[in-house]
Amino acid sequence: MKTETTLSTGGNVPLAVAPEATPAVRRKLSTTAAELQAERNGLLPVWIRSPKTGPEHYSGFTRAKLYELAGEDKIRSVSIRDKGQVKGVRLFHLGSILDFVATCEAAADAKTEGAQ
Repeated sequence: MKTETTLSTGGNVPLAVAPEATPAVRRKLSTTAAELQAERNGLLPVWIRSPKTGPEHYSGFTRAKLYELAGEDKIRSVSIRDKGQVKGVRLFHLGSILDFVATCEAAADAKTEGAQ
C-alpha cells in the first residue's frame, strides 16, 4: 500500500489506490472492433447525424439533401429505433457520402475533358 505525507497531520497516511486508477492492460481488439477501426478514416467518424439547421460539417450537405440521396440509394443510411417506437435516429455513412462526392467529381472531370 502506498503512503503519503500530508502537511496537516505531518504523518504518513495510507493512500488507497482504486483499481480504476491503475494503468489499463492492453487487450487485442475483437474482430468486429478491428473491422470498425479499419473502416474509420483517420479521425473522421464512420456514421454521422443529419444537421438540425444548415449544412452538415463534413460534407456540406443539408438535411434535405442527405435524406434525398439516401432515398435514391446513392448513400448509405440506417434508422435506429426501438421496436414499436415512432421516433428514432437516422445515421448516414460518411464514407458513402464522400464516395458519392468523389464520383460526382470524377464525372465532372470526365465531362470537362470530353468537351476539350
